[in-house]
Amino acid sequence: MTRLGVIGLGDMGGAIAEGVLAGKWDDEVIVIGYDISEEALTRFTELGGTPAGSVRELARQVDVVAVVVIDDAQVRQVCSGDDGAIAGAAESGALVAVHSTVLPATVIELAAEAAAVGVTVIDAPVTGGTASARNRDLVVFCGGDEAHTEQGRPHFERYGGMVVNVGPLGAGLQAKVARNLISYAEFAVAYEAIALAAAAGVDLEAFAEIVSYSDRNIGPHMGVFSRPIAYPPPAFGGSFTRIAHKDLGGALALGEELGVDLPITALVDQHIDAAFGE
Repeated sequence: MTRLGVIGLGDMGGAIAEGVLAGKWDDEVIVIGYDISEEALTRFTELGGTPAGSVRELARQVDVVAVVVIDDAQVRQVCSGDDGAIAGAAESGALVAVHSTVLPATVIELAAEAAAVGVTVIDAPVTGGTASARNRDLVVFCGGDEAHTEQGRPHFERYGGMVVNVGPLGAGLQAKVARNLISYAEFAVAYEAIALAAAAGVDLEAFAEIVSYSDRNIGPHMGVFSRPIAYPPPAFGGSFTRIAHKDLGGALALGEELGVDLPITALVDQHIDAAFGE
């Protein structure tokens, strides 16, 4: 029997619980959930989940506590104190995994508090979004002892297609910050591209189809993560930087012609040499 506890049944926590409850498993899987929202608890119960009356009650009944709340303050609130997850885990021996994206210092402090009562807390942020959670295909990347990642792995693999340890306690959250940086930069520069295409009179639906189709093989990650990764980056060769400046210069020239401000594109043009190891 697998006993998983999920604290926070909002967008991500609810999707994690939904995915696990919908899965077909060889063993019996019990998912116990807690949320301050009655609506979220009702939805969770209708999916087949078992609601808990408190965080401590949840933690004392499970093998792994998945903390999926919004911010540092909420993580501290649900983990600490007489009614918190750490107190409950001290009774059950549960591993407490913080999936929320918070400061590494928050998890490190909670881990020290937990260790005093024989409980293990690790950072285990996730990426992939709610669709991946429902499809049980999240990436779960953990900080802390490898043994603790392995302790949680059978549970994490109920909702994660990839589970990996990336370093000591706090390293998972540091990796999450770096991973998010890529996504947010892409998002911002994509909207500069849309603004430029719109100003030029390009059919935006067709433009979206072009980008989606071509990104399967030449997306912005491919040139970096499809080859051995190192820092500083290996030299790609001068032709890459020349072509990059040509393409970026063309975008900036078109933006100037059309009156479209492209500040992120300008920054990329300034720093692209370093990205290509030049």
